[in-house]
Formats: sequence, C-alpha cells, structure tokens
Amino acid sequence: MKKILSIGVSLACLYIAFQQVNLQQVFSALSNTNLSYIIAALIITNVTFILRSLRWRTLLNAPRSLTLNHYSSTTHIGYFLNNILPFRAGDIFRAKLLSNHDKDIKLSYLIGSLVGEKIIDLWVVGLFTIILILLGYTNLFGIEFILTVIGISFLSSLIIFGRHTLSNRVLRTFPSLTSFVEGYTLVSENKIRLGGWSMLLWISFVAYVILSLKAIGIILTLEQALGLTIISSIVTSLPIAPAAIGTYHLAVIYCLHNLYGINLELAQTGAIIMHSTFLLYSIVVGYIYLVSENMSIASITNDDKN
Repeated sequence: MKKILSIGVSLACLYIAFQQVNLQQVFSALSNTNLSYIIAALIITNVTFILRSLRWRTLLNAPRSLTLNHYSSTTHIGYFLNNILPFRAGDIFRAKLLSNHDKDIKLSYLIGSLVGEKIIDLWVVGLFTIILILLGYTNLFGIEFILTVIGISFLSSLIIFGRHTLSNRVLRTFPSLTSFVEGYTLVSENKIRLGGWSMLLWISFVAYVILSLKAIGIILTLEQALGLTIISSIVTSLPIAPAAIGTYHLAVIYCLHNLYGINLELAQTGAIIMHSTFLLYSIVVGYIYLVSENMSIASITNDDKN
C-alpha cells in the first residue's frame, strides 16, 4: 500500500509538472546541453557526499573503528536505496549499515544522529532564508513559506543551542528512547565544526544548482540559486516519492517558471537535468559501494538486526 501511495504521488506530480510540455523544445534543449558543466556538477555531487560523511563522523564523534570510508560507503548506499524505496527508507538502512561496522553502537542512536542532521539542515535553511529576506529578496518566496521556515528554524535553534528540557522530560517518561534522544541531541556538541561542514555542504548544493542549470543556458543570480536550493532541498527531504520523482520536478519548475519567470519548457528541462544528474551519480556510485561491501538489496532489506 505504501509503495502504491508513493508511486501515485510521483505520477500525480509528474502530470502536473509536465502536462503542458512541448517535447520538441525540451528535447532540443537537452540535445544542446553543455556536458562540461554536467561533469562539473557530478564532481560537486561527489564533494557533497564527502562533506555529508565528514559531518556525520563529526556529529557522532565515533570510535576509530569507523573510518571515513565507512561513513562514505553507508551514505552512498543509503541514497542509492532512497532512489528505489519509498518514504526515504534508505536513511534507515544508512544507519543500519553503519551499525553493522561497529556492534557497540546502537541502531536507535544512529537513527537519532540522522534526525540531528535534519535539524542542522533546517537551521541552515532558516538562516539562509533570513539572510535573503534581510537582503530584500522577499519576492523569492511566499509569506507563508517564509513564516514556516522561520518557525522551523526557531525550533531547530532551541534544539541546537537550548538545554534540552523537553528531551529530558521525554526520557523520564520513555527511558527506552535514551539512545535515540542522545543521538539527535548530538547537534549541541561540536557546534563550530558541524556548522563549518554544514556551510560548506550547502555552498556545494548552491554550486550544483548553478552548474546544472548553466549547462542548458539558464543563468541565475546567487540569490535565485540559493532560493531554488532551499526549495528543492526541502522537497527532496520529504519522505514521499522514491528519488523525489515528480515532487522535485514540480518544485523546480514552479520556482524557475512561476517565481523567476523562466520559459516553461526551459524550466522543465532544468528540472530534468538537475534531477537526473544527481540520480545518475547516486545510482552508479551507490551501487558500486553496494557491490564493494559484498551486499545486495535483498541482503540489506532482509537483515533483521534491531
């Protein structure tokens, strides 16, 4: 039922995004793609995975038994699985795979750390949104979106910089959640290093957007690229469609066409390029890591470790 719902959402979003598509113009734009920018975007994608791995290692401050390659391998495999499984199930397997490399680290603790990653990203999104507003670029987003992001940023700030009063109450009521809560409250430690990795990561996201769109002749200002990065990243993180197919395209097209006034066919082409470039990298490299770990999709999903 979950798979049917997930696929249904993807198809509905794809229909809305491309119901007015001019295939001839889209194919023409794709055929004129500058491959040098695509290659650069693929390199930047690799950089983002390295930065994700470094941030996760910093967040966990884990034992020396876990090398950077362990974090990189499990992160790539997790994103590979997100492309084929609904509701971002690859994130759970990402934690599951890393726990296999060190039996002393509880799975719930690692899942909590991934929640911590999302909290950091939400805080960065809020920070960048506020910066855009202060610079006068309020027309990049609707007022409802701005208020929502600022609210989420405020809550994430309480978790990162607060005293975890609510978390302590939860632990007193549900002591079985200790490992999970300890995992996501890791965001309060190593703030400077985590902030540094996160800023570099998001700068890489913006660079990816700029390079991918420049490949088909779309030139965005830095503010526009940052706005698109924020919107597309939020949509990608939603646990709805596998590989964010449909939802991602709809968000990018809406941003490029409705907000930035770019030609519809060119906006549709941009959505295809941005999505397929990342998808290509995550599938190919993720599968290579999967094979190098002597694993198969079946072996991962059938693993009954708690």
